[in-house]
Amino acid sequence: MVKKTATLLLALALAIGGTACAGSDTASGQSEQAVQSQQTPDAAESASAEPAGQGGSTEGEIVILFPNGMVDDAPFGTAVKESIQNYNDANEGVTVQFQATSQQDILDQFKTAALAGSGADIAMMDSSGHAVDLAAMDLLLPMTDFIPEAELLEAYAEGPLNSGKFRGNYYSIPWYMDNCGLYYNTKRLEELGVGVPTNWEEFENAIAKATEAGYGGIISYLSAYEMYAFFYQSGCPVIDTSGDIPSVVVNNDAGKAAWEYWCGLHLKHGGFVESFKEATTWDKVYESFANGEATFLLGGDWCATGIERINPDLEYGITTMPEGTQKATILGGWTFNINKNSAHPELAYNFIRYMTSPETDWVIEADGKTTARLGVDYTKALANYPERIIFTEQIPYTMPRPAIINEQAIDKLITDAFLTVLYNQKTPQEALDQLEIDLNANIDANYK
Repeated sequence: MVKKTATLLLALALAIGGTACAGSDTASGQSEQAVQSQQTPDAAESASAEPAGQGGSTEGEIVILFPNGMVDDAPFGTAVKESIQNYNDANEGVTVQFQATSQQDILDQFKTAALAGSGADIAMMDSSGHAVDLAAMDLLLPMTDFIPEAELLEAYAEGPLNSGKFRGNYYSIPWYMDNCGLYYNTKRLEELGVGVPTNWEEFENAIAKATEAGYGGIISYLSAYEMYAFFYQSGCPVIDTSGDIPSVVVNNDAGKAAWEYWCGLHLKHGGFVESFKEATTWDKVYESFANGEATFLLGGDWCATGIERINPDLEYGITTMPEGTQKATILGGWTFNINKNSAHPELAYNFIRYMTSPETDWVIEADGKTTARLGVDYTKALANYPERIIFTEQIPYTMPRPAIINEQAIDKLITDAFLTVLYNQKTPQEALDQLEIDLNANIDANYK
């Protein structure tokens, strides 16, 4: 049994979720097809809408590029395909087709095609800076071509919406969203006599008790993903993007406090399990927690499925991220983006509007996921996944990675800096000083 750690809210005004935006692709390669599937009752009747934007075509074909895992035969993928079929049935003269590719290749595949003047009309993109990179290359249309900025801000949670903001314009509509939470081994905490941690002090104490008793502490994906959460909890944005040119602030007092805490979990308590050094796939993360090596796992809603697949008898709970000087966690998830080369941009936006509207909430509900639209009641969606309520509770204080060009390089620099501490090559302050230098060099290369 999964321990429920929070009270179910009847109505939530929120948004989000990975990954990190994780999830396993169920197939490799690329396929294109018109969707054929069973229709959800009454859905087709409400799927029709007038084209958005200022005029434009009312007929045509549009193609959307998905990661494989969003259009597979699992409940969520099946629901996505059914929603596309419903839309096609309800909109005479409009055909929506989809292409599927690996999660790892989707950005490069779209970018290559768009640079050549072609590509899918709509692309699903990871919220970890992909839209910013594409916008910087002038490959996306701003969403304010179709909807006023004020309406965007009223409709979607700020964190997910900002993941696609570049130089004052919004280039994405956020959809399925997640964020990082704290998984814990229920029986082990009971054995150790410690409660579920709610703040940094309690988290460190729980890790110390676990390692003293011979158990492992933390497992997570080997990336900067979860590290961002601790910087944000300390009040440090890592990179300040409020000006025309981003400013590196990782080495300010708040940044130092977060870095020293994170590194201290290793230096003082050996807080990271041995397999953390090789956790370059989420499957390795799930395995470490599911087999009892790690007492805690940092990750999003997708981790639950992976854990239960490996060890369905494991008793674990999920809670909100331990609080620093403020509540904060890191955004994951996927966004809709419109190709600048689209021959039917107004039809593309019209489909996005449909997919992010209340009439397709049943798609999100199919797998207990959360959406970035504000004012959603998740009671039904979470009926079969009550432990995932914490991911919806964190939405108001979920923050995206810094919206900068080549954010993936920033992630790697942060990860590499921590590895120099983990392998005892540098002290935390030496590593942070070098990280500041490296981040500034990256900003200079991309902006100056």
